Amino acid sequence: MVKKMVLTLKTGKNYMIHVCAAVIRLNGRYLVTSRPEGKHLAGKWEFPGGKLHDNENCAECLNREIVEELGISIVVLDKMFSVTHDYPEKTVCLDFFRAVPEDIKNFKPEGLDGQKIAWLSIEKFSCYDFAEADKPFIKMLTSAPCLI
Repeated sequence: MVKKMVLTLKTGKNYMIHVCAAVIRLNGRYLVTSRPEGKHLAGKWEFPGGKLHDNENCAECLNREIVEELGISIVVLDKMFSVTHDYPEKTVCLDFFRAVPEDIKNFKPEGLDGQKIAWLSIEKFSCYDFAEADKPFIKMLTSAPCLI
């Protein structure tokens, strides 16, 4: 069994975790997922992704996480945005990457961890309860949608 090692740094009162998120846009809509029950921020919405492991770059992290969580393969393109957010129990360094389906014909994401999936137009972001760390990116995206 391979042990997963997540990159964490102790920073005073809490831990810093590096997280990568995929920004996938098809037909004018963005793929978002809910946090599964039993996880930190359960029920909140976010861009899909996950924690960066030791000896892994962001593209490898996103490819691994998207396959594990949604059962699909993506091609990771450029970094769009970074934010650091302090939650009471941890600090999250979150990088958002533009990504596209590896195989558009067979691109059918499923919530393999019990998470919900939604395809949102920019106008619908305000109707969903997003994790605090995602909100600065959403603000940037809604104010400048031509960036993606």
